[in-house]
Formats: sequence, structure tokens, C-alpha cells
Amino acid sequence: MPESKGYQHLHERITKEVPIEHISVVLKTKFSTELVDALTPALQDIDDLERLKDLYLQAIHARSIQAFAQKLIQ
Repeated sequence: MPESKGYQHLHERITKEVPIEHISVVLKTKFSTELVDALTPALQDIDDLERLKDLYLQAIHARSIQAFAQKLIQ
């Protein structure tokens, strides 16, 4: 049975939002919430799930918010 367009859109949105939320949580445990919130729009512009997975790993290992931001804009 084919999935409805609404279901597909919801699935894509959730699939994208989860890694973004995980990235935000990791960064907020390490850095200022305000600085992390400033990066959120750039994260939301990313549609490539593999890129978001990579950024999640980068967030875990980031030594500074500037280092993470540099990876984000590459």
C-alpha cells in the first residue's frame, strides 16, 4: 500500500528533526544555549541526513562552538 504524501512529508520532517535535536542537545551541554540557538537555522537548512549524522559526531568532539560552526559552514 503506497504511503500518503502527508505521511511521507511527516516522516521526512521527523527524520530530519531528530538529528538536529540531538546535535543541539550535545552542543547545549557543552556551550552557551544562545550560541547554539544561533546555529539552529543553519542546521535546519541541511537536507542531507548523512551530513547531519556527521555533524552530530562533530558536535560530540567539538572543543569550541567556533570549531563546530566552522564544520557547519564547510
